[in-house]
Amino acid sequence: MDPSQPIAVTILGSCVSRDTLETMDREQYPILAYVSRQSLLTEGSDASGNLPKKYTTSSRFQLRNVRRDVEGKQLETIKDAGRPDVLLWDLVDERHGIFEFSDGSVVTRSIDVLDIPEFEDAIKQARHIPFGSDEHFERWAKAADAFVARLEAAGLKERVLVLSVNWAPFDVEGSPTPLSMGKSSGQANSQFRRYYDYLGQLGLSIFAVEDAVADPDHRWGLAPFHYTPEIYDRVHEAIDAFVAERRAGEQSVSDADPVEDSNAPN
Repeated sequence: MDPSQPIAVTILGSCVSRDTLETMDREQYPILAYVSRQSLLTEGSDASGNLPKKYTTSSRFQLRNVRRDVEGKQLETIKDAGRPDVLLWDLVDERHGIFEFSDGSVVTRSIDVLDIPEFEDAIKQARHIPFGSDEHFERWAKAADAFVARLEAAGLKERVLVLSVNWAPFDVEGSPTPLSMGKSSGQANSQFRRYYDYLGQLGLSIFAVEDAVADPDHRWGLAPFHYTPEIYDRVHEAIDAFVAERRAGEQSVSDADPVEDSNAPN
């Protein structure tokens, strides 16, 4: 790949995608948009009528994520950011499940949402649909059908690289990784499988890592989805290979386009 040609990235996900980009040169890999801590099930679902208009978050980043989640504006954010060379999609944030309100609108049961004191009373009235349940998967699959169709209509489907990196059962010292949202790495990997398989059935490119190891010295602390540098290097290589292959294919199509001969007879 031409090292002088930057690779513009949009992220739909969190730990896997974002932490990989943190290991990469920002000028060479500019981030157009970062849509984080949101379930796909909130796309197009405006739950703002069920929640206070004013609320407190600990950072602008959290405020931005919660607003997008509550208003269901994932695809809008992605499209407004411009055309990326690669749209990285990981499903780590699906682990939270969702809250459904009486009007059918939903919001992600994220740590950010749970930490907002003004949301507490409203959340108590909502129904929790846990990740991995048959209801969650069936609803998520329908949402994925619609979302991928809209990505295709926007010319973005072929630019999606799904990062299916298993949760690490152990860290580099051989110690078991902690639970996250009450789930062990084994439970999470088992539940995630059919979600990633479904995206593959929809024709998206998948990069999978099954032998991940957690890093206790990770900048965000020990977790089953906070990996060793070697894992991020492998994802980095996969991104480069994916973009290089797509660009080569586009160049081949361009080279094969017939050139009009101005001297040809009508």
